Amino acid sequence: MLSVRGIFGARPLLAGAALVAIAIVGGILALAPGRACAQEGAQPTAVFDRPQESYGAKGLDLGGFRLFPSAGVSETYDDNIFADEDNEETDLITTVSAALIAESQWSRHQLKVEGNLRHEAYLDNDDQDRTEYAVKPTLRLDLGERDTARLRAEHSRRVVGRDDPEDAGDDEPTTFNRFLVGGGYIHRVNRVFFGLNSAVRRDDYISGGDDDRDRSEYRFGLPIGYEVSAKTDVTVEPFVRWRDFDDLDSTGADRDSLAVGTTIGIETEVTSLLHLNFDVGFIGNDYEDSRFNDSLDLIFGGEAVWYATAMTTVKVRAERRDIATSQPGSSSKTQSNAAMELQHELMRNVLLGGEVRYINDDFREIDRVDDRVQLSLNAEYLLNRYVSVAADYRYEQRWSDLDGADYSRNLVTLGLKTRF
Repeated sequence: MLSVRGIFGARPLLAGAALVAIAIVGGILALAPGRACAQEGAQPTAVFDRPQESYGAKGLDLGGFRLFPSAGVSETYDDNIFADEDNEETDLITTVSAALIAESQWSRHQLKVEGNLRHEAYLDNDDQDRTEYAVKPTLRLDLGERDTARLRAEHSRRVVGRDDPEDAGDDEPTTFNRFLVGGGYIHRVNRVFFGLNSAVRRDDYISGGDDDRDRSEYRFGLPIGYEVSAKTDVTVEPFVRWRDFDDLDSTGADRDSLAVGTTIGIETEVTSLLHLNFDVGFIGNDYEDSRFNDSLDLIFGGEAVWYATAMTTVKVRAERRDIATSQPGSSSKTQSNAAMELQHELMRNVLLGGEVRYINDDFREIDRVDDRVQLSLNAEYLLNRYVSVAADYRYEQRWSDLDGADYSRNLVTLGLKTRF
């Protein structure tokens, strides 16, 4: 369960102070004169999500599809690459990335395929070099007048960050493949709608000695909802989830579990400039191993978006979820996080951003609670429609009950981006 200390203790004071600072800055920007007080005449769009006038990428028209390719190169200074408490080691990291989005332009249905590739090369610690990639197709089918079906899939190569408590602490990065297939169907009858959601996810770890992390998760839900108004939907979703680990952990414990739960959610426009999407519920876990106590836990997640002015967007996110862990002797963990993000268009071709995030990881059955704070500031200067220069600063700090797991680090990044 989330510790009282994790919410009110002294360690997250930095997170609270930073959130207050961002809120004050956001308030000042919201009161500052802009091109318009609201994005009248059209659905508002977050600053970072909308194409900038004379600077937005047009993509490549291929008839039934439009392609949006992009690429980038950057240099990062990291003063603690291993996120270590005592033996801090600095390095320069060169990152090369590429991405491609293909979107259909059909009159009905939609197919979108997203692909990305990212390679990091360390100057002095080449054993830390890593390559990540992902391919994510999604398909929406318009069935009848109001029925819809969605299918999604993913194949990705991922690396566990050194800041993550799930990092194994090995000399080489912890790497795994993820495979996911999921979908959903919604049928509407007047204002009532109902359907089903399902997903299968498989994580296969590549790093040596990590076979006990390999697992499959199966989830099945039955959403039932009501359209209160044209701008508000309320949904209740009972669900069941099965988590299946391939092997016992290093203590001989079986972390397989069957979970059931229910969430109730709301998606609404509180005003034309304040949109809310949030759900809350519970989840109950029944573990295969008698050494683990069955649990009932609160879960929630969602986002509020405030379009403060035509040039300023504020996003607030909160989430609490039950997720798998690789910590020996622990059945799972409850992860809670909260974040505030500020997006501001200083000029048509100058974008500024800032985010503060607080994360709490509370591990079951073992005496470990981690608190993390992450602060980031970024700026992007759009030279023209195709090229931009970006700068980013990131500060991280972690406090942990595990000896030697505390750390802090600073990362400074300068990069060049291209898009078409």
